[in-house]
Amino acid sequence: MLALVLSMLFCVAIGSGVVGYVMLEARREGRGEFWTPEGEELIAGARRTTEKVRARSGELVGTAAEKTRRVVRDKVYAEPTEPAEDEPSEVRRAS
Repeated sequence: MLALVLSMLFCVAIGSGVVGYVMLEARREGRGEFWTPEGEELIAGARRTTEKVRARSGELVGTAAEKTRRVVRDKVYAEPTEPAEDEPSEVRRAS
């Protein structure tokens, strides 16, 4: 178990070293500016789309919840029907 933990930590250390090296090289080459105008427009578009989807999904969830409430309420308060022939007598009395 100790060998597994040590090997995992070793892999994380190597991965962090690689990411750090690539980050430093990219910064030296002038690619350190992350938010370009094109990138900002992409992010803004994604946020607008996310808001539209969130609003639409909220409406759908509310509608589905209301339909579910109605169906459950109708089943709970519905008049009892004749029990099926294969139902045990205890179940018939309970419902």
